[in-house]
Amino acid sequence: MKVPNTYSDWMNCFDIIKVGNQDTEVLECVKKGTLTLSGGVAGRFAIQMNSVIQYRIKRASDKFDRLMQMNEGDINLLSNALLALRKEFIFLVQFAQIPVLPSKDAELLTNAIKEQAASMQKSLETATAKLDRTGMLTSIIKKNKIDKLDGM
Repeated sequence: MKVPNTYSDWMNCFDIIKVGNQDTEVLECVKKGTLTLSGGVAGRFAIQMNSVIQYRIKRASDKFDRLMQMNEGDINLLSNALLALRKEFIFLVQFAQIPVLPSKDAELLTNAIKEQAASMQKSLETATAKLDRTGMLTSIIKKNKIDKLDGM
């Protein structure tokens, strides 16, 4: 994989990140990338990066929703789905902190990702608590928090 040094290289990397099947490789590659963020390039770059992040969050959320609809009370499936969602958020936080991005922008993106994860966690806990009379599902959701983004 080519280390991105031009805007076009970066857009190619963003396309690979959208697909999501080479996350480890592409993350290592973009950490080494460079780009002169002058003029309109910085704004376009930030918009594209945010677009990739939002796309990945939506895709992960949709996948999680589909798994939950098929769940039928399988505790292992629920745990695995929660861990996969957390892993996605961890990847996105790492992606948002690539060195080419100014620290202010990286912080804004990272905070937005963390807020989204916290919002989803709160929603899961609230919705499950209303439906879960035994407390078992709520317990699993709290033990496998998707907003615990300090690593796995």
